[in-house]
Amino acid sequence: MARKGLICYRTSSIANGRLQQAPVLKTTNLRYSTTAFNGSFMQETIYRRPGSPEVDLAWEALGIECRKDRASVIPEEDGHASGLTKHNVHRAKKYGGGYFVNVEGLHHLHCLNIVRKSLYYNYEYYKAIGDYVFDNREDISKFHFYAKPPFIITIINKVSLPAHCLDIVRQVLMCNVDTGVLGQVWTRQSETMSPQAFPDFNTRHKCKDYEAVRMWAEENQVPSDEKLSVGYVALPEEGDVLPFIP
Repeated sequence: MARKGLICYRTSSIANGRLQQAPVLKTTNLRYSTTAFNGSFMQETIYRRPGSPEVDLAWEALGIECRKDRASVIPEEDGHASGLTKHNVHRAKKYGGGYFVNVEGLHHLHCLNIVRKSLYYNYEYYKAIGDYVFDNREDISKFHFYAKPPFIITIINKVSLPAHCLDIVRQVLMCNVDTGVLGQVWTRQSETMSPQAFPDFNTRHKCKDYEAVRMWAEENQVPSDEKLSVGYVALPEEGDVLPFIP
């Protein structure tokens, strides 16, 4: 499955005094369904296994490699409803205008994937294969850097990529705090042991249709680098360039 691009995701934050809206909801019949979480300690999914080509394909199929892929474009009116302004990076008028964006929800999964690759049992594997997160010197590979311009600027600073991602995931979990409860079950790992209470993490949740969001992002991607025309990205005007990395 090809890697997918990203766009904006609905948030509860306020931008310019307005609640941000989600362009994906305008054109996608986003459904909800009851989903059983796999919270098993002993029956691992492929997403939990040590790094390998098979595991990487499973994660990439989620459409989360946003830093190696293309952004999406939304119309200007959708951008304004999402809290964007004329100072944000946008497509040249002659190519249809609109804003370059990424789905926040997919970026959150991208961050979780970075944290996964940085785990002690995965780090050496990804460094050895030259994964894009670890393809620099030891002191640089732990820094926060993005793909090449024009869509996502290159950043090398004193903020580590795994730490950035960890804190993004923390904030998302706190913002969307789950008010469900975990029951406990009796377990006994052998006949000689006494029964012990253990939390049952295999709970049920009402979930958005993730695949619909991923497909929306893919369908609204900008062309690949080799198909981009000169001038596709509108150059910044006076007052557009920030003197710092936000």
